Amino acid sequence: MRGLIHYQLLTYIRSYQYIPPLTMYILSLLINYAYTPNPILDSYSFTSLVLFFIMGWFTVTIFHAEDPGQKQITLFHAKSLSVYYAALFTVCLLAALVFSMISTVYPVMAGSFGIAVRSSHFILGFLAHFSLAVLAVSLSSLFTRELVKNKTNTWWGVLSILIGSVVVSALEKSIGWPVWLMPPLYLSLDMMSATDHIQKIPILFYGKFGWIFLYGLLCILLFSGAVKRKM
Repeated sequence: MRGLIHYQLLTYIRSYQYIPPLTMYILSLLINYAYTPNPILDSYSFTSLVLFFIMGWFTVTIFHAEDPGQKQITLFHAKSLSVYYAALFTVCLLAALVFSMISTVYPVMAGSFGIAVRSSHFILGFLAHFSLAVLAVSLSSLFTRELVKNKTNTWWGVLSILIGSVVVSALEKSIGWPVWLMPPLYLSLDMMSATDHIQKIPILFYGKFGWIFLYGLLCILLFSGAVKRKM
């Protein structure tokens, strides 16, 4: 498994498909923190939303880094469909973890905030970035070539589901209880609207972040089941 993860990571790096999303990610951080001081939670909320879209981009390019012929050879050596896709998801989640840490640490190191950053700010910032990054990975995987043959439909599908998640966050109060069936990006945005003077993270917040992670896991399981049925 470790060797397969290493191989997939090297394949992705050698494909150079990471350059456009990585460039956009770096520019978003630099532009957002170009002027100081910045509010803490509002800034983290914005960059977590940017990362949500960027990770959708990363996910598709990671899943498509191998050409179809090489993919079949890799599948043969992996000897398991589950192991093969577990390696791909691991690479995606490692990227999500790294970018979440950078997004949380960079403004602190750059002195971009107007007040001192507390541990509660840092934890909320990391959870907001990582939970939405995981959600983006899981949602985007449903539109990769494994399930969608047309490349154009893949990108339209990913963009539609990500934008749709943002729209739901704006309409959550008018949707009612069915909102719980939809991608829970709105939960993160709600929590990050808290004041910067927050002293302690409410227990309820951890439950909401937990639901975002669980929703992502359910989408990954849905992907796995659909791929196995298709194969």
